[in-house]
Amino acid sequence: MTDKSPLDEQWDDLVSDWQTQPYEKVDIDKLVKQLSKRTLWAKILLGLDMLATIFLFSACYWQATNEPEDVATIIYLGIGALGSLVYTVLLLRIRLQTWKMDASDPKQYFDKTISGIKGALKFAKLLQYTCYFMVPIINWYLWEVSKSTEKPLLIGYILANALILVMYVASHIYQRRRKKELSLLSEFIR
Repeated sequence: MTDKSPLDEQWDDLVSDWQTQPYEKVDIDKLVKQLSKRTLWAKILLGLDMLATIFLFSACYWQATNEPEDVATIIYLGIGALGSLVYTVLLLRIRLQTWKMDASDPKQYFDKTISGIKGALKFAKLLQYTCYFMVPIINWYLWEVSKSTEKPLLIGYILANALILVMYVASHIYQRRRKKELSLLSEFIR
């Protein structure tokens, strides 16, 4: 007989069972590198979005001053510039939520990574809404251009809509991957 009480023996069994349970380890260095890489790419893409917005406003201004008779192009570029501005501002707000977070210890890295993934999901949704917004505008513009040209613009319609479809599908795939990654990371933290 042992000098341990039944409660102590049960406790020892529980501790032994708990210590033998398999668990997943997270490579915090890999997580930090992944977070840094994604942050860099997000900043590069945001910078390109800002440049595209400036370009669209410049193109609209140039079109309005040099070829004011082409009203459809001026309207198209103006709507595109304003849409790009709204898109870029919303994207900046999404990204700043994560970039402002501190990541000085492993728990904060997890929180920042989860916030980054949630931001990526918002980005994908924003890109999908942008595709919805672009379809009527591009098709209207091509319709207006087709009135002034003698050539049919069927190929233009097909290419423009195919490009929007590719953007939408890519954002959907990106969204699914980030959802899966978020669920795996959330499971690990529980």
